[in-house]
Amino acid sequence: MENTMRYKIYILISIAALLISSAAMLRHPEAKTPSERLAAIEVSNAYDFIQYDKNDLHIEHPERRWHQLFDRFEQLAFEGEGKISVVHIGGSHVQGGYLTDRLRENFASIVFDAGGERGFVFPYEIAKTNSPKTIQCSWTGSWTGCRNSVNGSDCEWGMSGINATCNDNQASVSIQSKTTTGDLHQFDRVRIYHFNSKNVMLDLDTTVRLLHVFADTLSGYTEYSFTPSVTTLNFGYHVTDSLPGSFTLQGVYLSHSGQGITYNAIGVNGASTRSYLKCGRFAEQLQTLHPDLAIFGIGINDANVPAGDFNAELYEARYDSLIQHFRFANPEACILFVTNNDTYYQKRYPNKNAIAVQQVMYKLASKYDGAVFDLFEIMGGLGSINQWQRAELAASDRIHLSKKGYELQADLMAHAFQKALGDYLDQKYRP
Repeated sequence: MENTMRYKIYILISIAALLISSAAMLRHPEAKTPSERLAAIEVSNAYDFIQYDKNDLHIEHPERRWHQLFDRFEQLAFEGEGKISVVHIGGSHVQGGYLTDRLRENFASIVFDAGGERGFVFPYEIAKTNSPKTIQCSWTGSWTGCRNSVNGSDCEWGMSGINATCNDNQASVSIQSKTTTGDLHQFDRVRIYHFNSKNVMLDLDTTVRLLHVFADTLSGYTEYSFTPSVTTLNFGYHVTDSLPGSFTLQGVYLSHSGQGITYNAIGVNGASTRSYLKCGRFAEQLQTLHPDLAIFGIGINDANVPAGDFNAELYEARYDSLIQHFRFANPEACILFVTNNDTYYQKRYPNKNAIAVQQVMYKLASKYDGAVFDLFEIMGGLGSINQWQRAELAASDRIHLSKKGYELQADLMAHAFQKALGDYLDQKYRP
């Protein structure tokens, strides 16, 4: 009887494995290699000034870290198992959302719609600043914002680098996150990053049934799990006595228990490497994201100075410190540097500091077994922002890209990542 049961279980497992394999092959029935079984990222090749032949990841010592990450992508792509956390950190290019929203979808599509949790979000509008279109927020109470990039600001920041503070006796916040196609993200667990006076009590949505509550005062968050799953986070606070009270929101994490890729975006307008080093709770809160892949796009604001004033050694040293925070959060994290896009300084002349940033990033990649996505080179190098602007891929300030430009950058980045992943898998299974 026992042997018969084992045999039946073996047959069921074999059938399941066959179905998974068949499903992957049905998507690409003529696929012969692992790379051909990955979903293709389409990239517009309509622009003759873009260096498409240079659209690669330059990975240093891939066998030390990147192969292990690629193995996890393989497991997720072909077995549907695993969770991968990506943390993309930068300035206004990240806060705006066009780049990271497209990358989130691209990374999920590489492994056939393996989108995971929505992950970390900040309701920027409550802090009176621009928000990605995929984050919607409403609130009651009077809130003020505080950014780590503003000279003279001195706040207790977490990893988001931005705070929203309310001093009313009570207030509430409502947050939704959706895909670019309008579908709302569902979640059954949330982590609210905050700090407040002792006479303030958090209130979660009364329409859900709480299963678990956990508070970490060191890292500064309260975590709730509940049922049923929802698509809107509703919470608030109230002051418990007659004394003045205050509450500061530093972000939320929208979570569920499924498999997939979670693409977390952390961005603040005007932020530099120095800005994030001012965040006292950065390292502790970053641990909760456990980044498997860190994407660094910080450099535009560091380099936005006269050519003779850019200190490459100081820039490198600040990155060293920031990288230590990520290695503290996950010692095995892979690091991807994105060089500056070409810009103009004060709209008058090409910013040559982009070349110094590029050199530092290659140096850091070598030091930390990282990788470089050389956006500056792929764009066409110094002065190429003019061609991007004429093609409606860049804004008139010749610093930011347009929506179409950011989405093209996201497609280029995802294609380069997919190529590196596919090349590794083909080599791994080559007869």
